Amino acid sequence: METLTICVPFFALPGLKEECNEVVGNQNLILRDILGLNPLRKGEYENGPYLEGFNADGKLDYVFYFEEVEKILEKQLYDQIYILFRAIYKPYQKDVQHIVVGYYKVENTQGVEIAPGVYSITGTEAYFVDYNDTLDITDIIVGYNLQDSIMKSNSQNHPEYKDWVNSWLEHIKSKENKLEEYKERSLKLRALKTEENYKDKIKDCL
Repeated sequence: METLTICVPFFALPGLKEECNEVVGNQNLILRDILGLNPLRKGEYENGPYLEGFNADGKLDYVFYFEEVEKILEKQLYDQIYILFRAIYKPYQKDVQHIVVGYYKVENTQGVEIAPGVYSITGTEAYFVDYNDTLDITDIIVGYNLQDSIMKSNSQNHPEYKDWVNSWLEHIKSKENKLEEYKERSLKLRALKTEENYKDKIKDCL
């Protein structure tokens, strides 16, 4: 069966002052908005890759609100699917960027509805890169008004997506995989969020 590549957006934890790295970890690793600092965040659950597992069990979980993605998974037409993650990321005191940061490989599985309209799937493989190795696609996303779009390599309406998303995937594969470091930072931020005064610790970082 055919392999499908899907490029999906998620809101990333925004960049904070560099001197706050001791509190929030290595900021060259672009994570989902674990600390809830992005005002555009959609709901209770963070949309994006849970590299440490939704239940912090080490699984490669992806939590999402996109019914379009769930319908693709339900049909089980593809032997394997690459979920390519596009971070909507705001560096400290700079403009918002759209950057490709990594991917999950998902093999012939379906999503699980963990809450009304919220789904989760688990990947079999992941690859995530340092900020310096990410791919800035802001010009394409903004220029073609694709900010909220799911971009699929099998799109008949937009055949250009195939070349784009597959080239972005190959770019990520060509860089060093920082997966273990991503997991460590994710767990660090989850632990920070459990502290009663965690917002006080980061208030001067914003």
